[in-house]
Amino acid sequence: MPEPGPSGALSPSDHLRLLVDLLKPIGPELARRWVAALILIPEEERLAVIESVEAEIVRQYGSDQPASDGSSDA
Repeated sequence: MPEPGPSGALSPSDHLRLLVDLLKPIGPELARRWVAALILIPEEERLAVIESVEAEIVRQYGSDQPASDGSSDA
């Protein structure tokens, strides 16, 4: 994964590179599905939903340690 720049944010080219890497195994169908789902969200709520999804993905998968939500799969 690209390292964030001095501001702590990824550059637009980093975002594009990550998107291309994400789409390689399954093609454009995933992007189409995400865009279709985002279009369903009212425009004034869209940014909050995206931020919420991003935060949850980072919480679940953003560290090397397994995510723990307090539930047990056993």
